[in-house]
Amino acid sequence: MRIHVTKKLAEKLKKADFYISDSADQNPVALGEWHANITTIQRRQCLVFIHDQTRFSLALIGMTQKELKQLTFWFSDMLANTMLKLGYPTELMERAVGMVDELSFDTQCSRSIQGTLKNTILDLEAFTWDGSHIMDLAPYSVSASLCECPRSKGAVKREYLIPANEMQKLLEDLPDPNETRH
Repeated sequence: MRIHVTKKLAEKLKKADFYISDSADQNPVALGEWHANITTIQRRQCLVFIHDQTRFSLALIGMTQKELKQLTFWFSDMLANTMLKLGYPTELMERAVGMVDELSFDTQCSRSIQGTLKNTILDLEAFTWDGSHIMDLAPYSVSASLCECPRSKGAVKREYLIPANEMQKLLEDLPDPNETRH
């Protein structure tokens, strides 16, 4: 599965021995495209992922260089547990996680999604404004909360959507891989 990453995140991933492509993957993925960025909150590295179509957000808090090397595992874990926190039916969560294969990365970012990433990072930082330490936050609950925040989509015609609802609709509309067609 291809993730479009910022140059800042690309440098970190190269240090974790990931190959970063300069061009986008032309093979469509059933789950759709994602963007990611890295930020530092209270001297801790946090990765934020945004699903392009639904603006569904995942925040990996306090990532170490060692954990970055296992990013596919941590991404899948956060996706599954965030969906469970949001109350998704188990079959939808399993369908989504089943579509996640080994992560690959490129630096072909959309400006629109980068704006959403920036706003999501600000929302993540807001969880610490009351004096809470970033490492004391419950990561699955934080990601679920980010998915329940309205997000804008489209600069000209302002559309607002709730990422959790949009991702659930997307998953419900995808064909069930367990169904056999005759």
